[in-house]
Amino acid sequence: MVSAKVQYLAEASEHPVYYASAPGRDAQFKVDQGMKYYRVDVEDARSRSTTPNAFDGQDVSGFDLINCPSLVKNFLDKNTVESAYEAELRELIISHTGAHRVEFFDHTVRASDPELRETRQVREPATLVHNDYTAKSGFVCLDENLGDEAEALSKTRFQIINVWRPLVDPVENFPLALCDARSIDDNDTFDAERRAPNHIGEIILATYNPNHRWFYFSDMRPNEVLMFKTFDSIDQGKTNCSIHTAIDLPDAPTNARPRESIESRAFVFYSE
Repeated sequence: MVSAKVQYLAEASEHPVYYASAPGRDAQFKVDQGMKYYRVDVEDARSRSTTPNAFDGQDVSGFDLINCPSLVKNFLDKNTVESAYEAELRELIISHTGAHRVEFFDHTVRASDPELRETRQVREPATLVHNDYTAKSGFVCLDENLGDEAEALSKTRFQIINVWRPLVDPVENFPLALCDARSIDDNDTFDAERRAPNHIGEIILATYNPNHRWFYFSDMRPNEVLMFKTFDSIDQGKTNCSIHTAIDLPDAPTNARPRESIESRAFVFYSE
């Protein structure tokens, strides 16, 4: 267990606006509402992850840790990522979920070090409590990316799943922390407008609840991935997903290597 500060909305808000960062040294998100840090206990989930059904998977807790080595060496090479890496992850997701179709639509590389961000033109770890999609924006995202097929595909169950892989060995600071979806109350979350230079969408922000149960996986390595659900079309997208954030570990070594990671987002379709 570690005690870490996580950043929530300071108070309930009907329409907060989140401004996404641009890549580079000064990458930093902004929110037009007050934010507040709370200190929470974050359990190291390593011991639980060795127990069958410890988290009960994507449909209950919202996340899983999976061993998934990759043959890809350069995650900044767009062509390699879209061919070799997507093929690896597609096989993983289908075998793990039983889905019949997987379509990737985004890959985001992040780094905690400003100089690395500038050199590689990547974004910073997201250090606020959030979920990537709202009940509305999951369907909008499907329409934006799959166009003519979207209407038919939206009539069967689909999810948006994020596969998060560290690119340092091991992660010594700013690991991803996830909140067990079973501990999140509907009144804790708020739809927010997400503004970026080339797109306007929606994400979910959250207010503090002492009942939130936070987990992280210590010393993650590049042969491991966190797979977590950010949208589920069941109940028109209102099914709970795992809110999440990067955390600054209080006991991280002073010479800890900067965190680098890649997150890959995919539509995951089911036959029923």
